[in-house]
Amino acid sequence: MSWVERWVRATSSHRLLVVGGASLDTIHVGGEPIATPGGAGLYTALAAARAGADVTMLAPYPDPMPPELAPALDHIRWVGPVVTPDALPRFEIAYDDDGAVTLFREYLGAEPDMTPALLDLVDDLPACAYCVPFLDARLQREFVVALRERGCVTVAGTYGKAARDATELARGTLDLVDLAFLNATEAGLLYGDGASPSAGRLRFVTRGRSGATVHQGDHHTDIAGQLVAAVDPTGAGDTFCGTTVARILLGDHPVEAARCGNAAAAEMVTAVGPTVLFRSDPPASVRSDDRASVDHEAVARVAALIEGLDDLRPSAYTGDLFPAVGDPQAATWFSAATLQQFGFWYERDGTWAGSMIATIDGVERKGSDYLWAMYRRWTQRDPDALAPARQAAVTLDDWSTAAADELGRDPFPEPALCVELANAYGRSLIELGVDIDELIAAASATTTPMRTLLLLLDHVGGYREDPLRKKSALLGVILRQRPEQLLAGASDDDAPPIVDYHIQRTCLRTGMITIDDATLGDAVRGRRVIDVDAEWAIRRAAAEAVAELSRRSGRDMGTVDWFLFTMRHRCPEATAPDCAACPADPVCAHHIELFQPVLRTTAY
Repeated sequence: MSWVERWVRATSSHRLLVVGGASLDTIHVGGEPIATPGGAGLYTALAAARAGADVTMLAPYPDPMPPELAPALDHIRWVGPVVTPDALPRFEIAYDDDGAVTLFREYLGAEPDMTPALLDLVDDLPACAYCVPFLDARLQREFVVALRERGCVTVAGTYGKAARDATELARGTLDLVDLAFLNATEAGLLYGDGASPSAGRLRFVTRGRSGATVHQGDHHTDIAGQLVAAVDPTGAGDTFCGTTVARILLGDHPVEAARCGNAAAAEMVTAVGPTVLFRSDPPASVRSDDRASVDHEAVARVAALIEGLDDLRPSAYTGDLFPAVGDPQAATWFSAATLQQFGFWYERDGTWAGSMIATIDGVERKGSDYLWAMYRRWTQRDPDALAPARQAAVTLDDWSTAAADELGRDPFPEPALCVELANAYGRSLIELGVDIDELIAAASATTTPMRTLLLLLDHVGGYREDPLRKKSALLGVILRQRPEQLLAGASDDDAPPIVDYHIQRTCLRTGMITIDDATLGDAVRGRRVIDVDAEWAIRRAAAEAVAELSRRSGRDMGTVDWFLFTMRHRCPEATAPDCAACPADPVCAHHIELFQPVLRTTAY
C-alpha cells in the first residue's frame, strides 16, 4: 500500500490502536510512595481519547479488573488476552527535582507474552497504530512490521535503555514508522548527527520544559514549552504523543498538534499518575498570547455586511494571468506557483520599505499578480519547468531569469527563499514518489477533499512549513473554485482561514482584532519589523476572526477571503485608504493608522 493510500485511510477517521497496556505502579512524590495506575500504553491511549480520538488498546486484560484501572474502560476500548491482576506489569519510579529518574524497578508480568498474532483480536483494525517501546526492543519492531504489513500508519517511541543498548535496532524502528516520538537525550543517542526523517515521515523530539521540535521530513520547527508546577512527570512524553497523534488524525497540522500535546502534557504532570487523563473534559488548550485579541462585536458587524452582499462571489482564478480552462497542467501550475505567494514587500533598516511592483509583458503589476504573470510566462517559454524534478533543480540564476521584469531585474525581495521553496517542493514530491495530481485525486476521492489535501500537503515542501496552512488553503480554494473543479466539493469541508498580511491589515483597521499591548501597537503603527512571537499573536487572532467571520456570515472561506483580499485596493499599504469606495466603510472602525505585522516569513 502506498504512502498516500495509508495516510488517506488513517486520516479519514479518528480511530487509533495503541499496542501496549497498563501497569500498577508506585511513584515517589515528595519522598512518599504512592500507588497509581500507569503504563506507556495506558497514558498514550487515555491522552488520545481525551483529545478526541476513538481508541482501542491492545494489552493484557486483567480479570477481575483492578478498581484503579476500571475508569479507563469509560474512555477506551480494551482488548487482549485475559490475565490475572498479578500478571500486570509493575514499576517503581522516583525522580529528582529536575525530573530525572533516580529509582526504577520493574516487573514485566505478561508483557513479554505479547506477540503480533494478538492483532487478530482487534476487530476492524484502525488504520493508525501506535506501539509502545517495550523493554524488549525486538518486540516493538515485530509489531511495527506487522502493522505496516496490514497497511497502518505506524507510530512508535523509544526509551533511554533501548537507545543506549540497542541503538541500531531502536533507530531502525523509528526510521521505519510514519510518526516517531523521542526525547532530546534519546535523539542525541540515535541521531547525534541531526539526521532528518525522510519525506512523508514525522519526528517529534520533546525537550521537557523547553518544548519540542517537530520534524516534517527535512524541515523542522521548534515550539516553546510551558512552565508548570510538576507533581509527577511520569507519562508526560506518552501524553504528548497520544494527544499529538489524535490531533493529527482529527486534521491538525503537525506543529499545531504538537502544541496541543505540549499543553496536555503540562496539565497532566500537575497530578499523580493519569489522574488528569481520566477526566471527561477536553485537555488544556494552547495558551493564547494576550497581546492581540478578537473583537467579536466588530466581527459580527462585518459578518452581517458580508451576508447581505448578494453579488459577492469568490474568484474563479481564470483570465490572462492563469492557465486556460481545461488545461491538463492547471493543477501542476497552480501547485508550483501558489507556494511562492509570500513576501511581496521590501525592508530597510528594520522597517517596511515598500511593496513589490514591477512591469512584466508591458503591464505594471503588484506582488501576487506579478507572480502569476511570471509563472504564466515561465511555462509558456518552458512547458516542463514546473515538473517536480525541474523545480528540485532550480538555481538562483534559473529563478532570476524566469522572474526578470522588463528591465531584466528580478524584483522579488528574497529570491533565495523562492529557490529554497521550489527545491523543497520538488524534492519532497520526488521522495514521496507522487505528483501533485495524484495527491489531488486521492483527496478528491474522500468525503473530505479539502481536509485531506491539507493533511497531505503537510508533507510537501513550500506548504508544510506554515502551521496555519495559508498557502495550502489558498491552493485548495483555487482548485475547488476553478471552473474545472479540480478539487471536489463536499459539505462541511471548508478551507481554514487564509491569513496573509493584507487580511491582517484589514482585520486591524476594521477593528475585528485589536492590539492590546502598547509596545506592539507602536511597532505596528511604525511599520517596524517585529519578532516571531509578536507576529504570531496578531496572526493567530486574525485567523480566529476570519474563521468566525465565515461562520457568522454563512459564506464559505473562498468568498470571505476574496472579499477581504480585494479590500487591499481600497485600503492599501502605501497610500491613503479610499473609504468612500469601500463596501466595509459602514461597519469599519477606521483604524487606518494600523498596519500589518512586518516580519519576513514564507508563510504569506
